[in-house]
Amino acid sequence: MDLHRINLNLLVALDALLLEQSVTLAAKKLFITQAAMSNNLQQLREIFKDDLLIREKNHMVLTSYAKSLRPQLHQLLQEIHSLVVSGQHFEPETSERVFKIGMSDYMAVLILPKLMVRLQQKAPNMKISIVSVYHLNSAEPFEKGDYDLGIGKIFDIQRPIIKQILFKDTGVVLFNRRHPLAAKKKITLKDYLENKHVAVRADNPHYPPIIEQFLAKLGYQRNIQISLPFITPIFKIIEQSDHLIGTVIRSMTLFYKDNTCYVVRPLPFKIPDIEFCLAWHQRYDNDHGHRWLREQIIEITRDFSS
Repeated sequence: MDLHRINLNLLVALDALLLEQSVTLAAKKLFITQAAMSNNLQQLREIFKDDLLIREKNHMVLTSYAKSLRPQLHQLLQEIHSLVVSGQHFEPETSERVFKIGMSDYMAVLILPKLMVRLQQKAPNMKISIVSVYHLNSAEPFEKGDYDLGIGKIFDIQRPIIKQILFKDTGVVLFNRRHPLAAKKKITLKDYLENKHVAVRADNPHYPPIIEQFLAKLGYQRNIQISLPFITPIFKIIEQSDHLIGTVIRSMTLFYKDNTCYVVRPLPFKIPDIEFCLAWHQRYDNDHGHRWLREQIIEITRDFSS
């Protein structure tokens, strides 16, 4: 089939169908009738010579071909969108764009409250969708369009991904005021190793937490009693415990500085500064809306460095 005979709106409809896996929900997403979306699906089946969506018991599922098509199509539409908007004047006051940002729970705690205040003031109709990610160590999610921006620690990412350091931080030791260590003004490496820890486990075995990397070089390891994939619950656990200690980034403790149950002490060993970066695909580098959002995040994080 000649490309010029394909209506671009059919690809938009297909993107919605692949995302929602439902004719009804896809129709609602694009504000068209269910009959119109069914007609779109029939045309798409003829174009791609595949059923795309098939009924299985009480719901629709994607065919294997449709599953392989989904990331390619989404990236294509993102690139078309970027092509169209990059040459336009961006007006945050009226923009209704949706930005997907990959970040961890603690980055969300640090950044989102201030970002939401800015959006309410400057871009009240803009929407943010958060994708949970701790380490930015692959270009694939950016290529597939899983997120438009990534915020966090970056490992081994090169072009076409562009990165910018947002701030640097360091680790501190956190424990309850009832903990025996609370009486000490300074804790030692022996203190640190002898106590039980609540700690964030690595989401990727190839990139262990910096604390584990450092201790391993010294031939030590922490006595971890509780490991979990999130940082923010550590504060609640420490609040209820008089025997556990945790290691968190310094910036996080600033949110709890008025909570008198916490004691914060420097680590008993020196670790390199932890760099937190902003990353995006180069196809968005000159996207005016994308650039505007990046500038807001950069301004928010100026005061975070230790």
